[in-house]
Amino acid sequence: MSQLQPDEKAKPNEGLVRPRLLLVAFCCDQHESMEHRNGWTRALQATRHFDVIVLCGPQSNAEILNKEIEGQFGPTQLSFSAPPVDGLTQKLLSSEMLFYFGYRRWLRRMYEYAKHLDRESGLATCHLVSLCGYRDPGIFWKLQAKFLWGPIGGTSDFPLRYLGIMDIKGGMVELLRNVVNSSQLRLSSRIRRAMSNTTTLVSANRSTQRDLKKHFNIDSELELETGIDFPVASPRSVRNLDQPFRILWAGRLRSWKGLPLLIHALAKVPSTIPIQVKVVGGGISKRAWQKLSIRLGVDHLIEWIDRPPYRESLTHYQWADAFAFTSLRDTSGTGLLESLAMGAPIIGLDHQGSADIMTDESAIRVSIRNPATTIREFSEAIVRLAKDADLLKRLSDGARTRATKFVWHNRIGAIDEAYQILASQSFPQEVKRKTNQRKWQ
Repeated sequence: MSQLQPDEKAKPNEGLVRPRLLLVAFCCDQHESMEHRNGWTRALQATRHFDVIVLCGPQSNAEILNKEIEGQFGPTQLSFSAPPVDGLTQKLLSSEMLFYFGYRRWLRRMYEYAKHLDRESGLATCHLVSLCGYRDPGIFWKLQAKFLWGPIGGTSDFPLRYLGIMDIKGGMVELLRNVVNSSQLRLSSRIRRAMSNTTTLVSANRSTQRDLKKHFNIDSELELETGIDFPVASPRSVRNLDQPFRILWAGRLRSWKGLPLLIHALAKVPSTIPIQVKVVGGGISKRAWQKLSIRLGVDHLIEWIDRPPYRESLTHYQWADAFAFTSLRDTSGTGLLESLAMGAPIIGLDHQGSADIMTDESAIRVSIRNPATTIREFSEAIVRLAKDADLLKRLSDGARTRATKFVWHNRIGAIDEAYQILASQSFPQEVKRKTNQRKWQ
């Protein structure tokens, strides 16, 4: 179970009413994807300083979430609710193309619950933690409570010089997204109002931090939106050069993830260097990318694997000698942290969130000047690591060291510091409270 260390858990109230925090986490489940695990872990993290109510999205089962914390927290210390939504909101949320319209409606619905909570039992702070993107801040800043927002990302554009490796539909989507990004960053009064009324704003990477400063003249704190919630692996032995060099690629098989960069790079690796590749994930680009690997004559190197449940996916990172990261836009990338923790160094694109995570001691950085240069540098990195077992070992050790910086229970980051400050500014007081907020499940 993903949880804080025993001495980090909230202490009993001992007769005092602690300040109350409302955590708005559309995604919240310790057993699901990165975004869900982030919401869950932030909720546990907040109990160090507040009594916490979590509002989850309609896909969450609040009854199960509350059962998972029984015996760890009292009913006022932490509780989960998944308020029902109307049919239209549910339909929008279930549509890939219309999801964000549904998410915006859900945020408005949660604001109404937040107002009710504030009237009934008093809120010191409201924290909007997911989804991670900057586009939909809601209007929680209108509450009397202090508003904390983030970590947020999603401000980075798709690099247009890479449209040539995209399918037509994927390329059109990325062009449209860039246009929307530009207009929202420059013109959205809704986002501007939210940012200007935020007590603490947290960016998930330096790229986002720079964008917010450029477009809104706002200084934000910095903290990666995700973390590692499992033990860092033991040191690896030196690789046997007689064995194939093993590469893992993991993620959604969607156009912006850039897998063709790796496929083209494999075609440039000399045939005298034995290689095995696992591509773990699913998505609409799978068939096209399989055809590309056949056309380039590298299909025999690649094993395509549907993405397993989260915990089972770690075995693939243990298998890999290196992790290939080709995403052309990403706030961070959970695979980066998983590979570091398993001691698999990264060969990755040096931009956006990955540039913050990778170090020269744990990764080989690949430039994004243009597709030809990226493909060549990827190929050269593969050859270099496949031939140099000592270098691979040093990077593997460096990866494990780097991973310790992102283990949840090791982190006292910008959000925890903000929690401390906001909690200290909220003096305990006797207020009318419901001891069980689960009636909104």
